[in-house]
Amino acid sequence: MLIDLSREISEKTKIFHLYPKVSIIQWSKHEVHGFQSEVIYMITHVSTHMDAPAHFIKNGKTVDLIELEKMTGHAVTIDVRDRHIITREDVENAISRTDFRRGDAVFLYTSWADKYETDYYITRCPGIDKEAAEYLRDIGAKLVGIDSPSIDPAESTTFDAHKILLEADIPIIENLVNLEKIVNKRVRYYAFPLKLEGCSASPVRVIIEM
Repeated sequence: MLIDLSREISEKTKIFHLYPKVSIIQWSKHEVHGFQSEVIYMITHVSTHMDAPAHFIKNGKTVDLIELEKMTGHAVTIDVRDRHIITREDVENAISRTDFRRGDAVFLYTSWADKYETDYYITRCPGIDKEAAEYLRDIGAKLVGIDSPSIDPAESTTFDAHKILLEADIPIIENLVNLEKIVNKRVRYYAFPLKLEGCSASPVRVIIEM
C-alpha cells in the first residue's frame, strides 16, 4: 500500500510572509490551442518541500546535487505531539520506541498538520531545538522531515536546527501530512525533488510504502 505524505500546491497554499503567494495561470486552452498548459509562479520553499544545504549554508549543496540515496530508503516516524519546542530528550525517547537504524530518515509527527486551516499555522509552528538537531545528526539520520512548516520553532531567529542539519548534509522536508498513519513504524519512503539547478529547495512528492 502506498500513502502520500505530501500537500497539494494551489493558490490557497500557505506561505511564509517573506515569500510570494502561489499563482497558477492557464496559458493555453483546448478550445484555442488544442491542448492545455499552465504557468506556475511560486517560491521553491512551497508546500511539502525539501531544503538543500544551500538554504542556510553559503556555497552549500543545491537541491539538484543532493544524492539520490538521500531521496529513498527507510524512515521511522516518531511521536512528538503536544510539544512546541521539541528537545533532545523528546526525540531520544520517541526514537527508542521505533526500529530506527543508522542511515534511516526520521519523520517527526507533531500533529501540527491538523492546524493547517488556522491563521497561525505558520506563525506558531513547533520545531526542534539545537540539541535535538545535534542528536539526529549524531545518530546518523540521513534525512529529517516534519509535519510543520519549519524544522525550527516559529519564534526562532537563529534557525539552529536548519543550520545543524544542513551543514551535516542532511536534507530537511517540511509540511508533511498523514504521519499519524505511520507513527512508530519503519517504512520505505520515496522523496524526489525537482532537479532545479542551483536552487536551495524544491517541492517534493513524498510517498511511503507499507
